[in-house]
Amino acid sequence: MTNQVTRRSFLSLTVASIGISALKSSTTNASTMFRGNPQHTFYGSGPLSDKPEIMWKYKMGSFISPVKSKKWSGTGWTGSPVNDEKYVYVGSLDSNFYCLDRFTGSVKWKFKAHAMFKSSPALYAGRIFTGNVDNHFYCINAKNGQLLWKYNSGHDLDSSPAIYNGKVYVGSEAGYMHCFDPVNGNLIWRTFLGGLEGEPGSCGVESSPACKNNRVYATNYTGELFCLDSEDGSIIWKAITGDDTDASCVVTDNAVITASEDKYPFVQSFDLKTGKKNWEFGGSSTGGFWSSPAVHENSLFIGDNRGKLHCLDHRNGKTLWNFKADRAIWSSPAVVDKKVVFGSYDSHLYFIDAFSGKKISRIRLHGRVLSTPCITDGYIYVGTSEGMFYCLR
Repeated sequence: MTNQVTRRSFLSLTVASIGISALKSSTTNASTMFRGNPQHTFYGSGPLSDKPEIMWKYKMGSFISPVKSKKWSGTGWTGSPVNDEKYVYVGSLDSNFYCLDRFTGSVKWKFKAHAMFKSSPALYAGRIFTGNVDNHFYCINAKNGQLLWKYNSGHDLDSSPAIYNGKVYVGSEAGYMHCFDPVNGNLIWRTFLGGLEGEPGSCGVESSPACKNNRVYATNYTGELFCLDSEDGSIIWKAITGDDTDASCVVTDNAVITASEDKYPFVQSFDLKTGKKNWEFGGSSTGGFWSSPAVHENSLFIGDNRGKLHCLDHRNGKTLWNFKADRAIWSSPAVVDKKVVFGSYDSHLYFIDAFSGKKISRIRLHGRVLSTPCITDGYIYVGTSEGMFYCLR
């Protein structure tokens, strides 16, 4: 089930040029991958204001697609930033990857690729890991933006990498799940999960893998959820989600939860060990799900394509409350200080009471807010579809 392949990556700098100490570096004031950890269950840290204000904003550029001559800008719904104590890191559809000062928004460095950055990055051992629509997976020095190594996946790479047990896991629209050595770029294994059955830009694996107990969980375009062995990539079980599933999984103590798009518009919970379906929630009234679920205590939060934020009991899928935004919610919610924070196609960032579902406040930004907010020490970092990147507090 696993295909061992020769290395197609290369080194531009040695380990010594970064320093072994970077491999042991850690910080408490950081969010270092999509949803903060490999299980996708950490959503940020407060204290979080009820009515955050814009501290600074940065205008990104745009990218003209050579395929359809379409103009792209901003951060896509898969494009959540990460940060350390001093800097915030984010890819843009303008084909640049940015390192910005967390507190002023000034640019420290930019890395230029050949197409759009849609993937949320991961930060580990002084390195940035991120995918690009130019088919490459990049490893970049976080200090100066220099390329360390890259890998050609053979197709668009929207999947957001997860760091687990000292390795990097990421999917691609060529249909493969990959496991890399983060230091030298060696490909440890790759496993085919199906793909290349849809339009270019909507094939294979777009979701971010989730990892726990030496297992890797990922979904694909053809409506399947896979559980893989993290050490060798062998497939342990497979379940059916019913449609293209771009929403990333979240892993609880005994379940893996994901959500699929409009042909089978349901949130679904599967047994972590066997893949047996525990429950499902949804239907045609939701319009499908592009938002990834967030689980906090006994509650699950997720937005749908009709603009409704749902709060469910993650143990049985029963509705606890829901809240209606003005337009679709593709942004994946963050839960911090008993507040649910998410963006909408209606250009607002919302702050909802996590227990009652009542609106606390909302703030209008310039452009659709599709990306997932990154929240650290009450600072909120998020981009919009019009190329604006914001820091709020």
